[in-house]
Amino acid sequence: VSTQSTGFHNLASEAVQIFRNCERTNSVRGCVYSTDTHQLATHLYASIYSVYLADWFKAFPRENVYVMMFEEHIHDEISSINAICDFLQISRFPVEYMRTYLEQHKVRNSLKDSARIPYILPETKKLLADFFKPFLDDLVEMLGDKKWYWNLY
Repeated sequence: VSTQSTGFHNLASEAVQIFRNCERTNSVRGCVYSTDTHQLATHLYASIYSVYLADWFKAFPRENVYVMMFEEHIHDEISSINAICDFLQISRFPVEYMRTYLEQHKVRNSLKDSARIPYILPETKKLLADFFKPFLDDLVEMLGDKKWYWNLY
């Protein structure tokens, strides 16, 4: 077990606890948007997509909001861009243009190997799965697709 894995687990545990403490006196939405809770774990709370989508769906009809998994985009960027163009009812870009553009603007992972977490502890996976489960349930219900469970269940 690496020091990084243990450190990540401790940060995740602290972030979940801060969120749980916030929930004692605030709504989930209040905690998600709270700048107090975000100080430690912006990525954790920013990943509670159902809260943000609920707000978007209050402002815009569901059929006017396109939601895509990031993993789908990075797996096949051209298909995902085409899907967005189709949704917006605009012309697709020529495939060769997109290939050239995407190659020229490719994002490289800038983390050094020493900064990566080599192994996530089983207890960290369980902590995060338990934390996200109600929010993923909401997301699956909102979007009508179990793919949003991130292969956790």
